[in-house]
Amino acid sequence: MTMGDKTDSSVEKLCESMHLMLVKLMEQTQSKTSSTPDVLKATIEPNPIKLTGPGAYFSWARNATLILGAHGLQNFVEEDEQKSGDISKEQWEQNQKCVMVWLLSSMDKTVREQVENLQSAAKVWKYIEKQFSGMSNKMQVSRILQEMRRIRQGEMSVTEYAGKLKKLYRDLEFFRPFKPFDPRDLTLLREWFEPLLVQSFLDGLNLEFYLRSQMIMAVPEWPTLEETVASIMEEETRLACNPTAQHVNAETQAALSSFSQPHPNGVQKNDQANVVNVGYKRKSKETRESPPFIS
Repeated sequence: MTMGDKTDSSVEKLCESMHLMLVKLMEQTQSKTSSTPDVLKATIEPNPIKLTGPGAYFSWARNATLILGAHGLQNFVEEDEQKSGDISKEQWEQNQKCVMVWLLSSMDKTVREQVENLQSAAKVWKYIEKQFSGMSNKMQVSRILQEMRRIRQGEMSVTEYAGKLKKLYRDLEFFRPFKPFDPRDLTLLREWFEPLLVQSFLDGLNLEFYLRSQMIMAVPEWPTLEETVASIMEEETRLACNPTAQHVNAETQAALSSFSQPHPNGVQKNDQANVVNVGYKRKSKETRESPPFIS
């Protein structure tokens, strides 16, 4: 064996040794971090709901629970101190503070100022829960019922309007939960209450959906809220794709608006109804007796 061969062999052995050392180092690093919910390595997506007060608490808390749970971090709002030896105390404290910063960033300034002096994410969570989830339930229920009575589509799309109504209903269930004796009672209650939601949804729609609403109400059986929303969304799409239908609906809307107000010339309601339904206008006796003119 020549001197060059010996040199090459030594270099190869050195490279193999360095490779083995690197593999072992990486394995040790992975074993330390594999069981750790690492806040620093993956950014948690922001909470889509800003906590501005009691009215937003339910949606805020639900979204926060889902997001933290998806990252394996929910235990940091449930425990003040480390209860597991999987990670070091320093790493646990670091992750816990990151969760706390995330919670504070999802709050309005007026809410954040009340809890920013607390020392852990769990204390922040418990304080907010105690303040917003139970102490003002009666007032929250009153507010929600008033909003459900007054809700109107206005400038919202059908999807936005339906979503707002459904949120009010979910909030009502949260602040005024029904406690059934039998699990089947909850299903029966929702079936009983759903027609009220359907009626509230239809009553708040813009006038352009009046005819479709009447068709829905003409069916003997009550449709579900989802079926009703789907039908109105179908009508919304039809109107958006059909300029002629939009023009006809605009005339119908104008006629319905005039029908709801006293007519200055004393036209009777049945005359107004004829205008709305078929574009019919009452003619004078002389006009009715003359032969029809076809253009």
